[in-house]
Amino acid sequence: MRTLFAGLIIVALLTPASAWPASTGRRRPTILYFLATAYSVEGVGASGKWSHPGTVAADRNVLPLNSRIRVYGAGQYSGDYTVEDTGGKVDGHHIDLYVPSQAEAKKIGRQRVKVVVLKYGDDEVSPPDPEQKAKAKAANRKVRQTNTAAIK
Repeated sequence: MRTLFAGLIIVALLTPASAWPASTGRRRPTILYFLATAYSVEGVGASGKWSHPGTVAADRNVLPLNSRIRVYGAGQYSGDYTVEDTGGKVDGHHIDLYVPSQAEAKKIGRQRVKVVVLKYGDDEVSPPDPEQKAKAKAANRKVRQTNTAAIK
């Protein structure tokens, strides 16, 4: 019995990895915890895109540009985001959610959130796109008008 077991171990060690069945390519999603804050400064982010709702700033060493993430535990700000910016104060496990108004940014404060990495980005910077800028500015304006109407 010992000889059979030893023989199986030797065969397993000597068999090249290419002979083993290929994995299905499915991986468990990466779950990380971050300190979340918010910013409302409009402009071109590190990725070359104009800031708009649905984007976050993150440390490129933790979440590369163009990564897709899902944020949990941020109340109405929970949801799917794309990493399109970095920030001077965004270091390590800290993300900054973009919101169109300064009042909203203050309302978010600082929260500990759970982040599921849906897809790590390529960390590529794209050239500024005037059409994307116009769409982002229109989306920001619409959100600000909706929030102003809700307050009245």
